[in-house]
Amino acid sequence: MREWVANVEKLVDDKLQKWKKDSRIENGEAVHLRWQFEQSHIIIDIFWKNHKEHVHFQFIGPRVSNRWEWDGLTEKTFNRIIDRVGNIAQIVMHPPEDYRDG
Repeated sequence: MREWVANVEKLVDDKLQKWKKDSRIENGEAVHLRWQFEQSHIIIDIFWKNHKEHVHFQFIGPRVSNRWEWDGLTEKTFNRIIDRVGNIAQIVMHPPEDYRDG
């Protein structure tokens, strides 16, 4: 489990090199990870206590916010996290033309 969390954190750190890592808090049953780029935030909470493995993933931005949840610390969940991070980073750092024009 700790290895799974460490791998997610490292890959997200690598993808978000230009983002500021706001925090990493671990309390024994969960890890809270947070990154910021200008007014946009990515927050990942990973829970593992009592075999109730679960991930909360939030994107908070000035124009749109989303939240996703996945059960299990599996390869499928890992891939979903990395996919979301890549897509969000691309949109935030290189917004489509229709976002820029207002």
